Amino acid sequence: MKLTVQLYTVRNEMEKDPRGTLEAIAKTGLKYVEGGGMSPEKAKEFKSILDDNGLSFSGGHVGPDAIENDLGSMIEAFNILGSKTMICPWIPAHNFETPEAVGAFAARLNSAGEKLRAEGFDWLYHNHDFEFTNKVDGTYGLEKLMELTDPNYLGFEVDVAWVKIGGADPMEFLTKNASRVKVLHLKDFDSTKTPRWTVAGDGTVDFESIIKWAQDHNIPFGAVELDESPGTPLDAVAGSVAYFFSKGVEA
Repeated sequence: MKLTVQLYTVRNEMEKDPRGTLEAIAKTGLKYVEGGGMSPEKAKEFKSILDDNGLSFSGGHVGPDAIENDLGSMIEAFNILGSKTMICPWIPAHNFETPEAVGAFAARLNSAGEKLRAEGFDWLYHNHDFEFTNKVDGTYGLEKLMELTDPNYLGFEVDVAWVKIGGADPMEFLTKNASRVKVLHLKDFDSTKTPRWTVAGDGTVDFESIIKWAQDHNIPFGAVELDESPGTPLDAVAGSVAYFFSKGVEA
């Protein structure tokens, strides 16, 4: 497993100074970043900055609306960035409140995934906690979504912190659903702290077991991410990167 960073962590820094922020990220030893969807024009500018800093694009968060309404533009942008991985980052929690709602959402994801597969792209879904706090037909909402989606058209970017916050055990979930997991979000937290998001290794997530599982299952990327940071976001990224490097995760 190689390490990347979801740029949402440094969203404010990226808005103010994208070049300086990516330079700082490169200095941590990272070789990859995970971003979001963008226009082909923006992708060309962004790719130039990545190249200047020896960084590559591991994948990006793109909502289903963009796939449904602007597929050609998204494909062009991701081809410029050199990645074949698009990830649905979030969907309102009401999509997991009933079997009918999950079924409708699953059909939507299947349709988008079929289109992307035809273009040679992978399509993944990133979880939060509500897919676990909301049970559907007696099972976790995320597992119901797995049941209703075609593995040829949809994989999963599992955020291990959100799994735990939702009340499930990350290792049990990963082990049970190994065939559907394609990427990890390596987020840490401690509910007694404010903010609850911590530098990796300072929280409550059992990363040693998760890292071993990821290596055993040939997971290509694990992404550092903090929704909020103790101290500056760039310091939190640097501390998290150093922790994962110390545990044998590759740059």
